[in-house]
Amino acid sequence: MYARILVAVDATPETAEVLARTAGLAGPLGAAVRVLHVQTVDVVDAGGTGAAGIVEEETDAEAAKVVTDAVAVLREAGVAEVEGWAGETLRADVPNAVVDHAKEYGADLLVLGARRHKGLARLMLGSVSDAVVHRAPCPVMLVP
Repeated sequence: MYARILVAVDATPETAEVLARTAGLAGPLGAAVRVLHVQTVDVVDAGGTGAAGIVEEETDAEAAKVVTDAVAVLREAGVAEVEGWAGETLRADVPNAVVDHAKEYGADLLVLGARRHKGLARLMLGSVSDAVVHRAPCPVMLVP
């Protein structure tokens, strides 16, 4: 049924449930799993000078730890074939990065959290999960 599962993770507490659900599917199916973590960066104007700067939300080492920790959790849960991947993109392009990676990996299923922003945060940040669901090349499991 599902031979290749892509699971998108971040550094939030909700990731534990996303990984538990992924392991619950992948283990019994013998599916391969790729853990994906997309670092977000913002480009900011340096005080109207025309110069721009990049602000990273986390360091490369922090991003790598998110991936290695997730891989370890899945292995401990009995998933035999697990690999990790981390990359970087602009905050607004995260949904495209996830969808592109699902295509490149040949994912049969994409698993990610369904964190819901409210009020102004929803208007400003949007919803990665909503955007991914509408563009994904495969079925998507949203974990509340």
